[in-house]
Amino acid sequence: MCRTWLKAVSVRSLVAVTIEPLPPSIYFADDSGDARQLALLGWIRVDIARSSSTLAQWQAFRSELHGDSYLDIRPGDSLHAVALAAGRGRPVSGVRRPPGVSTKQPYQDVVRRALTVVGAMPGVSVGSAYRDGEPGSSFGQTKQGLYEAWVQRINAVHAAAGTYALVVFDGDGTELGLRRAHRRLPSPRHVLGDPHLTPARHNPLLQAADQVAYAAYQQLARQPQRRFMWHWLKEFVPQADGPLQL
Repeated sequence: MCRTWLKAVSVRSLVAVTIEPLPPSIYFADDSGDARQLALLGWIRVDIARSSSTLAQWQAFRSELHGDSYLDIRPGDSLHAVALAAGRGRPVSGVRRPPGVSTKQPYQDVVRRALTVVGAMPGVSVGSAYRDGEPGSSFGQTKQGLYEAWVQRINAVHAAAGTYALVVFDGDGTELGLRRAHRRLPSPRHVLGDPHLTPARHNPLLQAADQVAYAAYQQLARQPQRRFMWHWLKEFVPQADGPLQL
């Protein structure tokens, strides 16, 4: 993997480069990776005061997808980046596509469109972080270590700003290690409570974070069959932070 150019960033340096105080925020985060060695998190940080308008903007995008004649994406469907990037979706019949446009391409293009929407959301910042597993460590240990380092980072930057944060993470409620990561934070804590664990299919903004996570993974992994995605995160969310090595 072509990651030698990425530089590890310490919590101390991240606090130092925080120029403007962060407002009270909600972090919507999802994971990606290769399930073997590379663990990755992608997130969108939403200003709590603007959370309603952020959700409305994402829902407007969902309505746009529902009205797209090249797609069969229904209001209750979950946008899962891995499936979309593979071109998996309900087949659409009776629609004439432009020459050279396959049945898969419109579904693959949903990821690009989603990143464009996320990159334009007011009051939202975007980021990703990764960790390579140590020899002998399991993928679960690598993912847990990455999550703990990420939560410590969030706590530090909000402590420096004098504000607070909440975390919403894709899960089913059984991820005890994620709860322990929050409870190990130093007092006074600026990441409040345990993570709110809910399946991404039930939370629209977690689905937005899923697009970020998978795009960041492809930027690192550079899978040949996903070549079209290698630069999408940089291109459509140029202000995105990372992928950071934590």
